[in-house]
Amino acid sequence: MLKKCNLTEKIDQKTFDEETEPLQVRLGQLQRQLHAERIPAIILIEGWYAAGISLTVKELIRSFDPRGIELSTIGSPTDAELHRPLLWRFWNRIPPKGGIAIFDRSWYSRALAESTRHPAWEKRVDNAIQSINRFERQLADDNTIIIKIFLHISKNEQKKRFIERETNPRTSWMVTPDDWDFHGEYETYLPLIDTFLEETSTPHAPWTVIGANDTRYAILMAYKTVIHALDKRKSNKDTTPHKQHATFTPELVPVERDEKKPVKLDKESYRKKLADAQLILGDMQSILFKRNIPLIIIFEGRDAAGKGGTIMRLTHDLNPRGYRVTPVGGPNEFEKDHHYLWRFIRKYPRQGHTTIYDRSWYGRVLVERVEGFCTRAEWKRAYSEINEVEDEFRSWGGGILKFWLEVSPEEQLRRFLEREKDPLKQWKITEEDWRNRQKWDQYTEAIDEMFKKTSTKSAPWIFINSDDKWNARIKTVETVCEYAERLLQLRYQHYS
Repeated sequence: MLKKCNLTEKIDQKTFDEETEPLQVRLGQLQRQLHAERIPAIILIEGWYAAGISLTVKELIRSFDPRGIELSTIGSPTDAELHRPLLWRFWNRIPPKGGIAIFDRSWYSRALAESTRHPAWEKRVDNAIQSINRFERQLADDNTIIIKIFLHISKNEQKKRFIERETNPRTSWMVTPDDWDFHGEYETYLPLIDTFLEETSTPHAPWTVIGANDTRYAILMAYKTVIHALDKRKSNKDTTPHKQHATFTPELVPVERDEKKPVKLDKESYRKKLADAQLILGDMQSILFKRNIPLIIIFEGRDAAGKGGTIMRLTHDLNPRGYRVTPVGGPNEFEKDHHYLWRFIRKYPRQGHTTIYDRSWYGRVLVERVEGFCTRAEWKRAYSEINEVEDEFRSWGGGILKFWLEVSPEEQLRRFLEREKDPLKQWKITEEDWRNRQKWDQYTEAIDEMFKKTSTKSAPWIFINSDDKWNARIKTVETVCEYAERLLQLRYQHYS
């Protein structure tokens, strides 16, 4: 893509002024239309050092109402970002419906910068390309417009701009020794960047490479590129973007349903077994922390299946500084304005920490499916999207445990009635619980399909029969201990 770019294009100031004025007006109009139709847009500007990225961003922003845009200037990761997957920091920055996010550099610069520092950088770059393509496809499928511009300059032009900046007291700070080192490797990076652009230019998120040896020409073409992309989308009656089918096909495994009645424990035996498992889990948490291994634990299940009580026992001996419990209800209005995965990915644990989700992204294929809170197309594609984000987290080095707590209709009814009678438990029972119970068969169908399509070899569903709460709690805590031990063994094998 870079080799085909014409670097000789130039325009004079008079032409630039005449052509940009109506384009600025048009951008403002398009922003208002996007806001009215609740369509989010992402504009990212990438390019070589000194290619004019900041100046191009500055010019584009002038045309927009600042109340509807969010600018992200991407540099080295913060401590919080460094200890989470690469795309976590960008999921946090995606725009709400009707909003525009502008990136002064983006996941592309960071993927290259952070991948090429490692010995096995080629594999890391390949993994980054796959992750980015997944990320952009998921956003595009959710109706986000993605506009990607790369500003290309020659090596001689870059050298000239570096020297001009260094000799100007006002701009000398902008050029660092690292910039000159990168300049010296221009010919080495050019084919790598070219390949990166080629393999991430997709129908729903294509790259536009602009020759930027002439700054005015580059800015003018950036205006035209953004307007063309927005106009093209506006003129298309079908506002659904081009779909690129998910390329990730996980190895699925059947869910082992333990529906046999467990041996009934007496209270003393229950307390001892649970306490022993909790003590081991506390030790395992410390080792996971030392090894920088993050863990996600998901709890799903029928109403009154005992998720809350199980989580309380699971965290009993854990250090509260190393875990977070995230209770999940229906999304609020702000959360509804974002991709449904956004609110969950934001709560990802940092390395060495644990996030426990009391309900999770599986609400998309359970409650939202059954209650009609999303379209059929949305919950249908959610299976592959969920498998992808879980695979991303596992590939990054994290662990994922997914518990399904099952309760029989008879036991659920007994617990509902018990809650209604007990003043200390009445807050646990709502009209919604009774309505959900009336749809038992519909939820069973949704649960079965969820198991079938999202129980993967790397993140299988663990079925817990929770009619007997005591046994369910012990099995859950013991399972987490066993899984943590396997994670540590895998990490040891990786480094040995």
